[in-house]
Amino acid sequence: MSETGNSSLEIKADLQNQQVQLSKSDIFGVLQNDRRRCVLEILRSQGNQSIRSLSEEIARLESGEADPKSTVRKSIYVSLLQTHIPKMENLGVIIYDREHDSVDLLPASRNFDIYMETVKKGDMPWSHFYLGLSALAVVGSVTIYAGLFEWVTSSQWMLFTSGLFMASSIAHTRHVRKLEE
Repeated sequence: MSETGNSSLEIKADLQNQQVQLSKSDIFGVLQNDRRRCVLEILRSQGNQSIRSLSEEIARLESGEADPKSTVRKSIYVSLLQTHIPKMENLGVIIYDREHDSVDLLPASRNFDIYMETVKKGDMPWSHFYLGLSALAVVGSVTIYAGLFEWVTSSQWMLFTSGLFMASSIAHTRHVRKLEE
């Protein structure tokens, strides 16, 4: 292997071992653009990609067509190559190997995980879950206080709702930890 080949491999290994701590401003700066979010999502789910394959996948997502027009793909390719990839590379989020046309995530990309939590179709976000659980607790408390349910005491209801919130919090904590791994 050539001397420059060894050098680029060493630089890539060094970058992959570094953990860059990004500011919230940097994180939101990356996430405010749909194409940069798509790059992160595609690399996270499919591993390293060429810019061409990234642009084709993003073109499919943006157009909603299985085979988007070449002008759309080319426009996305140019924007990735000239704007989005350099911005993310400068922040230490990804590395672009120009020699092999390969884009890889770096450890700093984990800074985005908590912000990119996606809710699958049929699921609900945690905020909606907690809102529903709180509404249940309030309605149940008012109903018991008003004497409409006499077979459940207020102490039993309090223990039950506390247990529900505790179990939910544990499940939520585990879910977030899985995202951070």
